Amino acid sequence: RSTSSASRAAHPVDPPAESSSGAAGSSTGATSAGSSSTSKLKFNPAEASDIQKSFRANQRRTLQTILSGPPKYCSIPPEQVEAHFRGFFSRTEWDPSFQFYGFPPSMADHLLLARFDPEEVWDKLRGLKNSAPGPDGIQYSTLKARDPGAHLLSAIFNKVLDLSTIPSSWKNAKVVLIPKSGDPSDINNWRPVSLLNTTGKVFSSVLAARLSSWSNLNDRLSPFQKGFRENDGCAEHNFLLEQAIGHARRAHKDISMAWLDLENAFGSVPHSFILGALERAGVPESTISLVSALYTGSTSSIRVESGWTDPIPMCAGVRQGCPLSSIIFNLTLEQILRTGLPTDAGFELFSKSFSCLAYADDLLIIDSSSAGLQRTIDQLSSQANRAGLKFKPAKCASLSFSFTSHRRHIDPSLIRVNNVPIKNISDQDAYKYLGVRVGFSFSQDQGQFFRGITTDVVKVSESLLAPWQKLTAIRAHVLARAEFLCRNSHIRKRDVADLDKTLIRVGKNIMNLPTRANNNLIHLSCSKGGAALPEFRSLVDIHAVSHAFRLLASHDPSISGVAAESLRSVVRKKLLRDPTSGDCCDFLNGKKDGDFARESGDISNQWSRARHDHQRLTSALKFEWLFVEGTGYHLNIYRSPNPVCVSPSSAGLVVRILRDEMESHFISQLAALVDQGKTIQVFSSHPASNHFLQAGDYTRFCDWNFIHRARLGVLQLNATRRFGNRDPRCRKCGYARETIPHVLNHCKPHSVAWRKRHDAIQNRVVRAIPPTVGSVTVNKKFPGISSTLIPDLVLRKKSGEVYVIDFTVPFEDRPESLSTARQNKIDKYLPIVEHLRREGKSAFVDAVVVGSLGSWDPSNDAVLARMGISRRYANLMRKLICSDTIKWGRDIYIEHLSGKKQY
Repeated sequence: RSTSSASRAAHPVDPPAESSSGAAGSSTGATSAGSSSTSKLKFNPAEASDIQKSFRANQRRTLQTILSGPPKYCSIPPEQVEAHFRGFFSRTEWDPSFQFYGFPPSMADHLLLARFDPEEVWDKLRGLKNSAPGPDGIQYSTLKARDPGAHLLSAIFNKVLDLSTIPSSWKNAKVVLIPKSGDPSDINNWRPVSLLNTTGKVFSSVLAARLSSWSNLNDRLSPFQKGFRENDGCAEHNFLLEQAIGHARRAHKDISMAWLDLENAFGSVPHSFILGALERAGVPESTISLVSALYTGSTSSIRVESGWTDPIPMCAGVRQGCPLSSIIFNLTLEQILRTGLPTDAGFELFSKSFSCLAYADDLLIIDSSSAGLQRTIDQLSSQANRAGLKFKPAKCASLSFSFTSHRRHIDPSLIRVNNVPIKNISDQDAYKYLGVRVGFSFSQDQGQFFRGITTDVVKVSESLLAPWQKLTAIRAHVLARAEFLCRNSHIRKRDVADLDKTLIRVGKNIMNLPTRANNNLIHLSCSKGGAALPEFRSLVDIHAVSHAFRLLASHDPSISGVAAESLRSVVRKKLLRDPTSGDCCDFLNGKKDGDFARESGDISNQWSRARHDHQRLTSALKFEWLFVEGTGYHLNIYRSPNPVCVSPSSAGLVVRILRDEMESHFISQLAALVDQGKTIQVFSSHPASNHFLQAGDYTRFCDWNFIHRARLGVLQLNATRRFGNRDPRCRKCGYARETIPHVLNHCKPHSVAWRKRHDAIQNRVVRAIPPTVGSVTVNKKFPGISSTLIPDLVLRKKSGEVYVIDFTVPFEDRPESLSTARQNKIDKYLPIVEHLRREGKSAFVDAVVVGSLGSWDPSNDAVLARMGISRRYANLMRKLICSDTIKWGRDIYIEHLSGKKQY
């Protein structure tokens, strides 16, 4: 495979492109142009090759260079950096008189004491994705390749378990400083990122999974602690906060809340306090010994401009970047929460009392009065101080309002943390909590966030990455930043309008499509032949429906209970009576007649938005809410051909199912177009037809520029030009209409290329048949049957079976074109099979059918299996055949237009 721009540049010349939204990226446009002089290029081919190689080696780092320039190392004098972090990691003291919470005796300790099984380790390793490697430079992919099944790793881990000691290399971390906003000469404006050896991280991951399961089984974590747990904690906490504020506004209740920030929480908790908290939680002594061994002697070296600092001992805090740190911190913080939160405080929300919402160290305290809130904060601060932690008043904030004679008043009294006043959120102000800005009447405006994403999308599209790399960078890294906000925040359509337009323009640019090309291809997944760039105005609606369903289906009874009662209260205000579960479903389904026709006058909320989102989506998707006694709310999604009913236990599948249905809608819309929709149902039917969209495997840049236009029928041919009165006849043979099917399959001057294309497919299949299966003859007559029937391939298996296989490359004009071509071949060679059967032989006839635009017929898979080709090699061969066919299609087209020899 040729992978660099420079190595792919020496391909035949493409003609000038039809007026489009741009070339397929700088590197693509240059290589497809194939200019013999690099002085005419608008970029340096060597530079393009380097950045493409860099992206293959490390996507995240390369993308960071594209968006922000080369990495910047901290230029603060090394001695200052080292002094800062020696203080940062220095030992902290805690009050030995701290009264630990007494948990009941634990059970299922065998979860922590059992020896490591290779299957357990492999399951964990298999799910880990490559990240920046630690000091040893080893990545997870290396461990997977060198130790499949994790037999060696499990043996090492069991030895660690037996010795209750940790290899010293697992304790050493390399810390890279990432610049934050602000003065770069201030060390506090650099964020430390710790890099650890992957072998030790796999061990910590397995142990963390065990400890988390044990903690959940023994109820060692409070239900309101959602950090690093198997739930959508951010969404659930933000929902509860929105409901608390909304309920207080509707019911005219007083409410007070404070967001608390622990100063350097993960890095300052004393090690002795951690071990004490684990012991009081009932963690077995052997596991505590492993944690103690992991922390004893741990060091970090900091990356500065001149190199690395000397190793700095970590005398406090959990280890950043260690998978075990999250559950250890939660178990440690639990002691402060259980002993510091009063049992008689909180805010009542639908008959349930909430006093604290915790996501690891992000704490939100709620009460029905300012005085009660202050009392809770004082008690919690006191316990945190005793444990060696302290709150940072400068990063804390409060919001309090009350009602007098049905008039709302913002409480001006200041809440104090450690006797220091904290910021009081005003009526129009907001506080960013778990990634979402919240306030009393704060209007969510995500426009700035999405404008930043739009800017980054444009930067990637203008970079020297290969076109398929640009698509990967945009969807897997740039757009991935919006995924959290789509799931957890209310996003208005105007916030994403510019981003949607930019994605269409950039997607067409990268795929070398003209502006008149249908937009739906940009939104299809790569396996269906598209760019996999989402339509955000639909995506945010899908996430809103999914979010509402996940809340009603939450495994946390307090969340699902509040969600159900909140929905009933909204519907009650709409109907002016107590609603049934059916009424609630009708509300969510957008019913507008009868009692649902009246205006409720209610404020915007989770359920009214879900109702409107359902109404918008029903133009493309068919689904409805329903309630089943005993199990709760369900979603009936009328998926074609088989509808599906999503139960609460499968709530996590809603987004995927709805997105798949939206994709089917895009395909149906595109297939309905007379001009651009002829081939979509064919090339989208098998992922092998579109394998090159992921990584450009076995594909030249010039092929990339050709194939997307060809599949949509928007190439520069006499009969397909949109404007002008050009003669539609073929420039070579004079046929009435010069179209892409005519050029690739019917224009006789290209008959030599058709034969070579056919033989290229045939030869790949012949070479793939193992000799142990039987004997193969190619292009041989059957004596005594017919002098005109010469099958492409005859396989005589050692088992006695005879397979007659022919190869054909029709144009993929609708799905029936391939099936018709297959049946024609079967009918043609049926006399040979009937003759062999009369002789008592077991004979079969079939065909390998590949569309002339690289579409793989799914029925071919069964043919390859009958010929004894292994599934693994068949997967590779399918891709090679599709790429070969696209290559021939492009060369035929270019020679047809330019008259220059291409093959």
